[in-house]
Amino acid sequence: MKLFGKEYSETELLKKTGDISQLGGVKQYEFSDGVAKNLRAVDLKSPNGIEMTVILDRAMDISSFTYKNIPIAWKSASREASAIYYESKGLEWLRTFFGGLLTTCGLTYFGSPTTDNGEELGLHGRVTHLPASNVLADCKWENDDYVMWVEGKVREVKVLFEKLELKRKITTFMSRPAVIIEDTVENIGFKKSPLMILYHMNFGFPLLDSTTELLLPKSTKTVPFSEEAKKNMDSFNKFCEPEDDFEEHVFYHEIKEDKDGNCNVALVNKEFNNNEGLGISIKFNKNSLPYLIQWKHAASGEYVCGLEPANSLLGGRNVEIKNKNVRFINPGEKIDFKIEVNILSSIKEIEDCIKWYNK
Repeated sequence: MKLFGKEYSETELLKKTGDISQLGGVKQYEFSDGVAKNLRAVDLKSPNGIEMTVILDRAMDISSFTYKNIPIAWKSASREASAIYYESKGLEWLRTFFGGLLTTCGLTYFGSPTTDNGEELGLHGRVTHLPASNVLADCKWENDDYVMWVEGKVREVKVLFEKLELKRKITTFMSRPAVIIEDTVENIGFKKSPLMILYHMNFGFPLLDSTTELLLPKSTKTVPFSEEAKKNMDSFNKFCEPEDDFEEHVFYHEIKEDKDGNCNVALVNKEFNNNEGLGISIKFNKNSLPYLIQWKHAASGEYVCGLEPANSLLGGRNVEIKNKNVRFINPGEKIDFKIEVNILSSIKEIEDCIKWYNK
């Protein structure tokens, strides 16, 4: 693999290190203070520059995410918070929303607080507040590449109602700055259940700045979710400096899939670090995740762009069921989801990416 500008075989790298952990690997630990106390976590670190924290007791969601010590993900003032502080009603989910590279919303509902068949449903569901079990964090050599991953299972169960199990695996590599999130949701019960899932991916400063641009394929259909978004349709892909009274904009994007059935989106800042450039690209399969929801929030102290692949929209479960926009999962059925995130680390990579989107 190519590392530090040179090609190395497994044997060559092992000869030059006391242990491969000198270069990167995985580390398990627990937080010991504040609202994060006792949270189990895994850090994955690669010499190509990626470092990230997977919170095992929060559905294996990803909080901190950096590239060469440059923050990529936005983190909220709540920080990593234990699920014991979770409040399910209304908008109280926001009290423990740490942001990060990934907060998973679902599994049986997400979107606006609502009531469905007498059941009161708060914002974005409960799965992110559920702990993983059967966790394995490990590394291995694979064709002269060193692969690092963490995997586990998360159950969302309500007696007499849904019984869903999420199997998740998060993988990164020594050879390239990429992260792959692979999920399988299985209905382990004997009743059909709604399956609503949204991957709340949150990007912040310095990737996000007034010089940042959102890239989408030309054929993308974009629809505003609110009146405020409608007034700002012309600038959905551009970003401003933080404003104290900024009102969030939310847009729906229907992206035409590529020849492999995948949707592609990128967030790029060509002027980062004196035009060195920095960006990320996201790829997901349209068959399982047909929508991209964009959350644009340029408020002071909460300066973030959410790019959120999803299998439904934000109206609330009862609304989306009426719109025939909720996927149901049958007993014994398994549904796969996959998202790949790649770092764009130079102005050349960004310009090549822009050319691809403009073709």
